[in-house]
Amino acid sequence: MNRRTFVISALSCGAIGVAGGYWLNTPQHNDDMGISALQVFLRSLDASQLTSQTNWSIARTFHHMTQSVDYSITGYPEHKPEWFKSSLGTTAFAVFAAKRVMTHNLEEPIPGAPDTPTLLTADAAIGQLVEALERFQAHTGPLAEHFAYGALSKAEYALAHVMHVRNHFEQIT
Repeated sequence: MNRRTFVISALSCGAIGVAGGYWLNTPQHNDDMGISALQVFLRSLDASQLTSQTNWSIARTFHHMTQSVDYSITGYPEHKPEWFKSSLGTTAFAVFAAKRVMTHNLEEPIPGAPDTPTLLTADAAIGQLVEALERFQAHTGPLAEHFAYGALSKAEYALAHVMHVRNHFEQIT
């Protein structure tokens, strides 16, 4: 085994150990219910009362979140290299999952994703996210590999989607 393979394996095993230890010491959560609760929250929003503290509009932010959910079913347009997904990406997701909090650049589009339609309203964008979450919940087939985290189970994707939305709401008032 060469040094690079050893280091990547050690990092991945360490991240899995951290995440496993977290799950053994905390109550289990139904991540699908997290999506259901998220949908209830999203349906309660009044888009006219929302403001973004980033350079992205509310419509663009919600469109970005919708793309993420849809791409988990249909496939992401571009991916990080396999070495990244199997090492840094896997480790990042394990840390986020253990903390149940995601952090990322809130103005960075999904690689290769098309821009937000110029006529998309904030209300319509929120509705599209709710619909995308419904499609995700109803989906019974295989899920696409995440562009940075690699292969995720449906429960892991559900957690990723909820954390992603929560992270964006750190900059929405």
